[in-house]
Amino acid sequence: MARICAGAFAPLLLTCFTLAGCAGTSRVDANLTTSTLAERKTAVALVRLGAAGTLCSRVSVLIGQREGEGFRGRQAVTVANVRTLTEAPVAEVELPPGEYHLLAYRCFGKQRTLSVGDTSDITNVYRSSFAMFRLEPGEIVNIGYLHFNANRMNLSMFGRPIRKEVYVTDWPLAELERFKRTRPQLFAQMKTRHMTVFDDSEGPTADTCKALKTMKAEGKVQTLPMECLAPPPVPPATIRPPRTPASREKEA
Repeated sequence: MARICAGAFAPLLLTCFTLAGCAGTSRVDANLTTSTLAERKTAVALVRLGAAGTLCSRVSVLIGQREGEGFRGRQAVTVANVRTLTEAPVAEVELPPGEYHLLAYRCFGKQRTLSVGDTSDITNVYRSSFAMFRLEPGEIVNIGYLHFNANRMNLSMFGRPIRKEVYVTDWPLAELERFKRTRPQLFAQMKTRHMTVFDDSEGPTADTCKALKTMKAEGKVQTLPMECLAPPPVPPATIRPPRTPASREKEA
């Protein structure tokens, strides 16, 4: 299970993002086969979307791809009723092969709609993503059960930062059975490969540390993150020779 919990400084905003206006659950042709998809040079992603809170009835995620330093939103997928007991709350989407990112999450309630996404100053372009998956031609892939939660933290003079928690699990057994019953052909060809969740709180990577150390040596930065500092060397343990009767007499 992948899990992240981004801290108060995570660059997230409660903001709107463009989604398809359709209120129904995103579906593909129930008779699709892996052979047909291979001929089309496309693939299908299946994602179980969880509700961010008790007020959410319909939920959507925005899928996009890398574009320069950011990510451009390409397609929204929706689950019309996340609390259904008659079918699995799974969104289906057919896409060309490649790498895809989850850029934003939207919760539709009775009285209001809330969205979470790291928007940029360019329309429909996001600065970061919170999860990623890959598709190969001809695949029908279950990318997991997306659990998403976000809440506002302490109020500061700059507003209330957002804290988000995201993790991915397998679908519950009951929902696997419902999907098997309601979408039998897709289920029979489905394989599972969970999306990867990004943890911005993990700190700099080894490559980032290497680049920062070079910059510091050149006088371009002054300090290094704690994660880039080598721990102090541990002094070798002093090995004492075994005690003998003679050594005991000497100590006495």
